[in-house]
Amino acid sequence: MVITLVGEKLAKPGAEFIYYGPADPCKSCRLARVCVGNLEPGRRYKVVRVRNIEHSCPLHEGKVRVVEVVEPAIEIAIEPRIAIVGSKIKLSFVDCSDPEKQNLVRPEGLFEGDSVKILEILGDFECDGKKYKLARVMREKE
Repeated sequence: MVITLVGEKLAKPGAEFIYYGPADPCKSCRLARVCVGNLEPGRRYKVVRVRNIEHSCPLHEGKVRVVEVVEPAIEIAIEPRIAIVGSKIKLSFVDCSDPEKQNLVRPEGLFEGDSVKILEILGDFECDGKKYKLARVMREKE
């Protein structure tokens, strides 16, 4: 669980966001260490708890709230031979030329080489004549 600050509109349990890095005003903000300092650029986060603390912020319509976030499970296409529920694998993106399926072969929030645990197999996935498994995975932190 990570403590961070998010804009008031995003401060709802279940809300997800991808952190892309600090904006210019964040670099001189006194709250930057707890706000953006706890997040990793390119990762997906999910708000699990909203605390009753708010601060002023020039970026988020004037206010940010203190929240607890986690990295959520993410759906991704993987090779069938490694699609075993409960196993931990080093993530290797599969090839797929269909632009509409890119969110399942290279989902935002995961990077090639990440260590992930396979939580669930959701079904089959096909692209470019190859069959894959659609899995829900959770990143394992080193």
